[in-house]
Amino acid sequence: MSSNDVERELRDERELRDAMLAATARVVARPDTAAAVRGRFRQRRHTRRAVAAAVAAVIVVAVPSGLVLARPDGDPVEVRPARPVPTVGPIPSATAAAGAVRANAGGIKVTWLPAGVTFDSAGVGVSQNTGNALRYRADYVGMSAGRRSFVSVEAQWGTTPALAAVEATRRAAQPQRTFTPTTVRGHPGLLTRMAAKDEFSLIWIERDGLLLEVAGGTPVTEDDVRRVAEGLVAAEPRPATDPAVERMVRQALTRAFAAGVDPDTALAAIEDGRPLAATRARYLARHPGAARTLRVDVHAVAALDATHAVATFTLTFDDPTLILPAPDRGDPAGIRSHDVGGTVVRTAVGWQVSRDTYCRLAAEACPPPAPRGGSTPGAGRSPSTSSAR
Repeated sequence: MSSNDVERELRDERELRDAMLAATARVVARPDTAAAVRGRFRQRRHTRRAVAAAVAAVIVVAVPSGLVLARPDGDPVEVRPARPVPTVGPIPSATAAAGAVRANAGGIKVTWLPAGVTFDSAGVGVSQNTGNALRYRADYVGMSAGRRSFVSVEAQWGTTPALAAVEATRRAAQPQRTFTPTTVRGHPGLLTRMAAKDEFSLIWIERDGLLLEVAGGTPVTEDDVRRVAEGLVAAEPRPATDPAVERMVRQALTRAFAAGVDPDTALAAIEDGRPLAATRARYLARHPGAARTLRVDVHAVAALDATHAVATFTLTFDDPTLILPAPDRGDPAGIRSHDVGGTVVRTAVGWQVSRDTYCRLAAEACPPPAPRGGSTPGAGRSPSTSSAR
């Protein structure tokens, strides 16, 4: 031990003795009290020095998610601190009023949101994976540190594709997105990332007939998105459409597309249908097989609001000259089926297939629509013909 160490130890003992005398001036102590205290003091100082030496042997690197301890003689070890429980953001209650927005996503209840993120909008559209499934979506938005944050929850009800098919579809649409296998709520899933936009999502099959996706973007974190996913309540069935509305939507689709329907009835089932009379006649003349055999099978109907609904349906026909803009099933030279989706609008004359949907599926070229300021006898108009998202 060096002379400096000796002097430091003597000084420590003197300071300790003076402090003990001052603190115990009125206390009657045993003769060996001072010696026992000095022994405990030496033991504590030895322990502090040992801890300091051990800390000096470890390089500590701070990372956003915790600490990475890099030992000189071993592999790095990540130490994650316990995260505080995020604050629950308010979620408006769902309403049964016709046309009202919903705070859930297709019967999937959202029970937890990051602080400051609240319900924004809800919608329903045709799935991009399969033509006979409907995709319900609820969006939640907020502001954090001057940046806009978002969470979205999607529920696809209907035929459930394999995860590989979902990944293939998403990769084709967004090749810059990365996909990593993961587990969500005990099910195999996908973690996707869009690095350029600081966005990511979790996709998984909750059960047969139900595909779920939760997405978010910075400053919402991956941990936040996982907590939203874990908190979902998926016991509810797909939202039901008013039976009267569903019946009229199904009727409009059948009258607009099916073979054997007289022209006046078919045109009355199409938004702004009267000006399409010549176009419809030419189309059926070019495809006589479809004109004789086309059958419509409606699978699902969902109301967007009081004047818009979406539906999934299958068109089946025997006509090798007809090629629809959707994957088909069956014999190219015989009977084929196409799974498709479309929008139906409520106009002044009732529920009609939107002009855009009809022209996309059953007309090779439609004339420009009439100016909105005018009117067409026998053809109702809707406030909007925009399709579902």
